[in-house]
Amino acid sequence: MKKHRNSTLLELLSEIQALDRVPRSGFALRGITDPESVSEHVFHTTFMAWTMACREPSLDRLRILELALVHDLAEVRTGDLPRTVAMYFPKGAKAEAELAVANDLLAPLGRRAVDLVAEYQAGATREAKFVSICDKLQLLVKASVYDRWGAKGMEEFHAGLDGFSDGGFETIAELLDDLKRQGQQAAETGSD
Repeated sequence: MKKHRNSTLLELLSEIQALDRVPRSGFALRGITDPESVSEHVFHTTFMAWTMACREPSLDRLRILELALVHDLAEVRTGDLPRTVAMYFPKGAKAEAELAVANDLLAPLGRRAVDLVAEYQAGATREAKFVSICDKLQLLVKASVYDRWGAKGMEEFHAGLDGFSDGGFETIAELLDDLKRQGQQAAETGSD
C-alpha cells in the first residue's frame, strides 16, 4: 500500500471502516477462531473508560472519550501488533510509526486529533493514563468473556491481573477486584 495522506473527511471515514476487519491478533494467536476486531476493542474500551470516568469526578470525561476513540485508529494501516511482535522493534518505533499514521490518517481533522494520539502515547495526563489502563483492562475483561464462552488458552491474560496497577483510580481498583473474584470463583467451580 502506498503512503497516503487523507485529504477529505470522507476518505478518513471510509478508511476507518476497515477497522472492523482488523482482528485483535493476540487472541487469534492463542486460538480464538473469531477474535474481536480493533473496532470492537475501541468501542468496548471507550465505553469502559466513559462509564468508569463517570465515577472519577476529577477526570475530564470528554477528553477520556476523545482519547479512547483515537487510541488504536492507526491499526487500520499497521494492523494489530501484539506484544510478542512489538518487542522486536527498536524502543519507540511502534509509537513513532503509529504517530506517523495518525498524521496521515487524521489529517482532515487537523492538528488536535493528532495531538490526542500523542497525548495518549505519552501518558502524561491523568486522562491518558486512565484510558491506557482501560485499554489493557478491556483485554482482561474480554479474556474472561472468552473463558465463559469455553475458549482455552486465556491463562496468560489472566496472569496479567497479578501486579496490574490501578493507577490510583478507585473505579479501576474495584473492577480489578471483581475480575479477580470472578476468576477465583471460576477456578473453584472448575476444580469440583
